[in-house]
Amino acid sequence: MKAGVVLSSIGLADSAYLLYVTSEGRNPSYCNISSTIDCGKVEFSPFSHFFGVPDALLGVLFFIVTLSLWILNKTVTLRYLWILGSVFVFYLVYTEFLIGSLCIYCTIAQACCLLQGITFMS
Repeated sequence: MKAGVVLSSIGLADSAYLLYVTSEGRNPSYCNISSTIDCGKVEFSPFSHFFGVPDALLGVLFFIVTLSLWILNKTVTLRYLWILGSVFVFYLVYTEFLIGSLCIYCTIAQACCLLQGITFMS
Protein backbone atom coordinates (compact mmCIF):
# COMPACT_ATOMS: atom_id res chain seq x y z
CA MET A 1 0.00 0.00 0.00
CA LYS A 2 2.79 2.42 0.88
CA ALA A 3 4.41 2.03 -2.53
CA GLY A 4 1.06 2.68 -4.23
CA VAL A 5 0.55 5.85 -2.21
CA VAL A 6 4.08 7.03 -3.04
CA LEU A 7 3.67 6.25 -6.76
CA SER A 8 0.29 8.00 -6.88
CA SER A 9 1.77 11.03 -5.12
CA ILE A 10 4.71 11.22 -7.52
CA GLY A 11 2.40 10.78 -10.51
CA LEU A 12 0.07 13.46 -9.17
CA ALA A 13 2.88 15.97 -8.63
CA ASP A 14 4.33 15.19 -12.06
CA SER A 15 0.96 15.48 -13.83
CA ALA A 16 0.15 18.70 -11.99
CA TYR A 17 3.47 20.17 -13.12
CA LEU A 18 2.75 19.11 -16.72
CA LEU A 19 -0.70 20.68 -16.52
CA TYR A 20 0.81 23.93 -15.22
CA VAL A 21 3.50 24.03 -17.91
CA THR A 22 1.11 23.32 -20.77
CA SER A 23 -1.60 25.68 -19.53
CA GLU A 24 0.98 28.47 -19.27
CA GLY A 25 2.30 27.66 -22.75
CA ARG A 26 5.80 27.10 -21.38
CA ASN A 27 8.37 24.86 -22.95
CA PRO A 28 11.11 24.19 -20.38
CA SER A 29 14.48 24.13 -22.14
CA TYR A 30 15.95 21.67 -19.61
CA CYS A 31 13.54 19.06 -20.94
CA ASN A 32 14.50 19.57 -24.58
CA ILE A 33 17.61 17.44 -24.63
CA SER A 34 17.63 16.26 -28.24
CA SER A 35 15.35 15.67 -31.19
CA THR A 36 14.16 12.42 -29.60
CA ILE A 37 13.81 13.77 -26.05
CA ASP A 38 11.79 16.96 -26.35
CA CYS A 39 8.96 17.62 -23.90
CA GLY A 40 7.67 20.63 -25.81
CA LYS A 41 7.32 18.63 -29.00
CA VAL A 42 5.09 16.15 -27.14
CA GLU A 43 3.27 18.57 -24.81
CA PHE A 44 2.20 20.92 -27.59
CA SER A 45 1.38 18.31 -30.22
CA PRO A 46 -2.19 17.62 -31.36
CA PHE A 47 -1.96 14.37 -29.36
CA SER A 48 -1.63 16.24 -26.05
CA HIS A 49 -5.42 16.38 -25.71
CA PHE A 50 -7.83 13.45 -25.55
CA PHE A 51 -11.23 14.53 -26.89
CA GLY A 52 -10.37 18.12 -26.02
CA VAL A 53 -9.18 17.36 -22.48
CA PRO A 54 -5.47 17.88 -21.75
CA ASP A 55 -3.69 14.60 -21.10
CA ALA A 56 -2.05 16.17 -18.05
CA LEU A 57 -5.47 16.92 -16.54
CA LEU A 58 -6.48 13.31 -17.09
CA GLY A 59 -3.27 12.33 -15.29
CA VAL A 60 -4.06 14.62 -12.35
CA LEU A 61 -7.55 13.14 -12.05
CA PHE A 62 -6.25 9.57 -12.42
CA PHE A 63 -3.65 9.98 -9.70
CA ILE A 64 -6.05 11.76 -7.32
CA VAL A 65 -8.47 8.85 -7.64
CA THR A 66 -5.78 6.16 -7.35
CA LEU A 67 -4.26 7.90 -4.33
CA SER A 68 -7.67 7.97 -2.68
CA LEU A 69 -8.29 4.31 -3.51
CA TRP A 70 -4.90 3.27 -2.11
CA ILE A 71 -5.61 5.15 1.11
CA LEU A 72 -9.12 3.70 1.39
CA ASN A 73 -7.81 0.22 0.44
CA LYS A 74 -10.39 -0.22 -2.34
CA THR A 75 -8.46 -2.88 -4.24
CA VAL A 76 -11.21 -4.10 -6.56
CA THR A 77 -11.95 -0.62 -7.89
CA LEU A 78 -8.23 0.13 -8.07
CA ARG A 79 -7.67 -2.93 -10.25
CA TYR A 80 -10.19 -1.78 -12.87
CA LEU A 81 -8.91 1.78 -12.82
CA TRP A 82 -5.34 0.55 -13.20
CA ILE A 83 -6.33 -1.54 -16.26
CA LEU A 84 -7.95 1.53 -17.82
CA GLY A 85 -4.93 3.68 -16.95
CA SER A 86 -2.52 1.13 -18.41
CA VAL A 87 -4.42 1.03 -21.70
CA PHE A 88 -4.19 4.82 -21.82
CA VAL A 89 -0.45 4.66 -21.05
CA PHE A 90 0.09 2.40 -24.05
CA TYR A 91 -1.90 4.82 -26.19
CA LEU A 92 0.29 7.71 -24.95
CA VAL A 93 3.50 5.80 -25.64
CA TYR A 94 2.19 5.07 -29.14
CA THR A 95 1.50 8.78 -29.71
CA GLU A 96 5.04 9.62 -28.59
CA PHE A 97 6.24 7.13 -31.19
CA LEU A 98 4.11 8.88 -33.84
CA ILE A 99 5.46 12.28 -32.75
CA GLY A 100 9.00 10.92 -32.85
CA SER A 101 9.93 12.28 -29.45
CA LEU A 102 9.75 11.38 -25.77
CA CYS A 103 8.75 13.62 -22.90
CA ILE A 104 10.63 12.90 -19.67
CA TYR A 105 7.79 14.13 -17.46
CA CYS A 106 5.22 12.15 -19.43
CA THR A 107 7.37 9.04 -19.05
CA ILE A 108 7.55 9.56 -15.27
CA ALA A 109 3.74 9.67 -15.04
CA GLN A 110 3.42 6.65 -17.33
CA ALA A 111 5.92 4.70 -15.23
CA CYS A 112 4.07 5.61 -12.03
CA CYS A 113 0.86 4.22 -13.51
CA LEU A 114 2.43 0.96 -14.68
CA LEU A 115 4.43 0.48 -11.47
CA GLN A 116 1.23 0.81 -9.46
CA GLY A 117 0.03 -2.32 -11.24
CA ILE A 118 3.17 -4.20 -10.26
CA THR A 119 2.71 -2.98 -6.69
CA PHE A 120 -0.93 -3.97 -6.81
CA MET A 121 -0.18 -7.47 -8.12
CA SER A 122 2.42 -8.19 -5.43
